[in-house]
Amino acid sequence: MAKIQGIIPALVTPFGSGGEFNAEVFRDIIQFHLSTGVDGFYVTGGTGEGLLLDPDERRRILEVAIDEVAGQVPVIAHVGAVATHTAADLAAHAASVGAAAIAAIPPIYVNADLAGIKEHYRRIAKAANGVPTWLYYVPHATGVTLTSKTFAELMDIDNVRGVKYTSYNFYEMHNIIELAQNRDFTVISGPDEMCLPALTMGATGAIGTTYNVMPGQFLKLFRAWQNKDIETAQQLQYQANQVINALLTVPTLAAVKAVLKRMGFDCGVPRSPLRGLTVEEEERLWQALDESPFSEIADIPLKAV
Repeated sequence: MAKIQGIIPALVTPFGSGGEFNAEVFRDIIQFHLSTGVDGFYVTGGTGEGLLLDPDERRRILEVAIDEVAGQVPVIAHVGAVATHTAADLAAHAASVGAAAIAAIPPIYVNADLAGIKEHYRRIAKAANGVPTWLYYVPHATGVTLTSKTFAELMDIDNVRGVKYTSYNFYEMHNIIELAQNRDFTVISGPDEMCLPALTMGATGAIGTTYNVMPGQFLKLFRAWQNKDIETAQQLQYQANQVINALLTVPTLAAVKAVLKRMGFDCGVPRSPLRGLTVEEEERLWQALDESPFSEIADIPLKAV
């Protein structure tokens, strides 16, 4: 299979009025993204509220994604969980239904030592049954910090072949890339606002939250980077960051879902303990977005409120 690269939205999980997974809207969002030319999808990660979903829900969401994508682009399944057996069961399921890769955060809350973390990933990678297993490194969310030396040990686990690297420490990211030379190992960046800097330091693509609402902007950025047009890529990143700054004026996932609703995709509100926006927050969000380039770079027109 070709190496996974490019712009990969970390898909939101739409919920209905009763808090249930809304498969119809999910399929619509996937079709919208496919029409823009995205390079893949990342399902039930942080943006997809994976840790707030029941395992059966996570299985169902992945199955719908793979069915709707129908092999057009890779689908990466985040299977991370606190308990190793849960993550391993989800990895086995993802492999069985056709995921192109699986990814998992390290065990959180339980203060696992390096030996425990290695065993956690070893069991997940084995359960993936040959489907590439990626580390999902997001230290600000998990509280787990790994050095490039630790990454070198995790890379030695059979079937560990990539990382979703959501950190600003691109010095360490490039150290990981150098350690991975002559290996089948993929490094994809996480922070949307640092997409271009990560590419310049060796990442082969990016997975992000705000790609849900402006995939075309980041696709143009990635293509400009591929064409060595750094000036254009910079301007596209600067524009995107103005939109990101607007989204950050309120709880970000709720903001993304509010924008998607106005774009025609009613995703409900995030699952508790996350929440939707208050009326005051939504007004603040739209004011901030109106002062950003969002209306010019959005891929489809915003609908009237």
